[in-house]
Amino acid sequence: MKKTVNLVMAVANDSGNGYSKTYFQFENGINSTTITPSIYAAIPSKESIPAELDNTNWGELDNNMDVVIKSSTLKTTSELLVGTAAINSGNTVTYNVESNIGKVDPDITLIIPLVKAAYAALNHILAQEKSIPNTINVNLAYYLTCLPISEYSNKKKREILHKKLTKGKHTVLIKNFSHDVKVNISLNTDNTYIYPEGITAQIGLIYSADNFPSFRNDDIYTNSPYKDGQDYYKAGNTLLIDIGDGTTDISIINATHPLKGMGVNMSLNQGVGTAAATASDQLQIDYPQLGHYPRSILLEHAARNNKEGQVLRENYLKPQLDLLIKSIETEVEKEFRKANNDISTVVVLGGGANLLTEKDKKAFQSIVDTLNPLADHQQIWWIDSRYNQLLNLDGLRVFLARKIGKNR
Repeated sequence: MKKTVNLVMAVANDSGNGYSKTYFQFENGINSTTITPSIYAAIPSKESIPAELDNTNWGELDNNMDVVIKSSTLKTTSELLVGTAAINSGNTVTYNVESNIGKVDPDITLIIPLVKAAYAALNHILAQEKSIPNTINVNLAYYLTCLPISEYSNKKKREILHKKLTKGKHTVLIKNFSHDVKVNISLNTDNTYIYPEGITAQIGLIYSADNFPSFRNDDIYTNSPYKDGQDYYKAGNTLLIDIGDGTTDISIINATHPLKGMGVNMSLNQGVGTAAATASDQLQIDYPQLGHYPRSILLEHAARNNKEGQVLRENYLKPQLDLLIKSIETEVEKEFRKANNDISTVVVLGGGANLLTEKDKKAFQSIVDTLNPLADHQQIWWIDSRYNQLLNLDGLRVFLARKIGKNR
């Protein structure tokens, strides 16, 4: 095995506050998609997670991400456990959903995708060579990501993130083995792209990420008002509500373009993660003996079919989700007026949409119907939970496929 390996790869990354969804594509056409909790924990001691090559596969590596990152754009230099390893460590974890400061400024926005790219590169080499190099030089020929509309609309914010990504070389030291694996990651200034969330999801609904430029035509359309992506493309004005962990993006789009003069619409700095974080704060006040539940743990416990799950759902999470839904409804009313009620379909998507109950959906349907009383019944397309989390990534993959196709 060569001590140094050079790789070229393309990455599309949706840095969700709850989960980072990432697509990797290598020069030989091999590709993969991973979903990782957007969370990390510093290691207070020099202990690392051991792993033997004989027992190593992608699933195990993905759950035991143990790194040191050296980058001029990051404040932290500590050894970190990332994703599932951070959750399982019992150490204090870091994520930015509770801080409400957006995705551009926190270190986590760079830490998660850099670490995932490093492990994807190592996994690719392990699959090909069955041995571990000392150094991997990764050239990201393309890097695509997206931001909440509120941040995307701020040109300065976009420029800050672009500069963070492309400034110098990022080095990830993978600590899982008897010797560190150094992964040097370089991004190309001209091939690093940032898109608006929500609108990116719309692209993912219309086109096939696996077979661009074909229109999408899979099971996502089974319970849709439309038969396929081409039919949806012709539908007219669509109002998209993308409910995430830390934000909710609301966009009015005709096919693939925002309405003239309306920009890319707006974001609420609220999502299911912020709702869960507030619920967790109240839970700690009421039951200090429980300590503080991270929002991911609270959501997990609230989903259980036992007394604890029922109490967490009804007494703590539901009141916060009701406030979130009310905020969304208020903004939807404003957007309907902006578009003179010329909206054919309301599409509700995003990981947060999975927490809405049938009662919530019926109440929302009634409100939307009142906004357009001249229509028999306003169409609402509730994207199935199987697809919600990956729609922004699907859109990024479409953009990537288009760029790769142009350069062939």
